[in-house]
Amino acid sequence: MTIKVYEENGTTVIAPEGKIDHVTVEEFENTINETGEKCESLTLDMAGVEYVSSAALRAVLNANDLMEKKGGLTLKNVNSRVMEIFNITGFADYLNIQ
Repeated sequence: MTIKVYEENGTTVIAPEGKIDHVTVEEFENTINETGEKCESLTLDMAGVEYVSSAALRAVLNANDLMEKKGGLTLKNVNSRVMEIFNITGFADYLNIQ
C-alpha cells in the first residue's frame, strides 16, 4: 500500500492505494492520526483502495471520531466493492461519503 497526502481546496486529502488490511492498517492509522491532528478537515480519497478489512473499518471510524471535533471527515471516490462493505456494515449511514 502507498499513501499520498496533499492539500486540495483548503482540505487535507489522504489517498491510500492498494489493500487496507491487518498488514497495512497501522501505516494508514498513523497517517490519519498525524495528519488529522494538524488539519481542520480531512478527506479520504478511496479511488485507489481495492479492499478494506475490519481493521480498516475501525481505522475509518477512529478517523471520523478524530475529525468530528474539527471540520469533519469526508470519503470520496469509493469504488463499488468497498461501498458494498460500507453498506453491509451500516457505515454508509454513519459516514460522509460523496
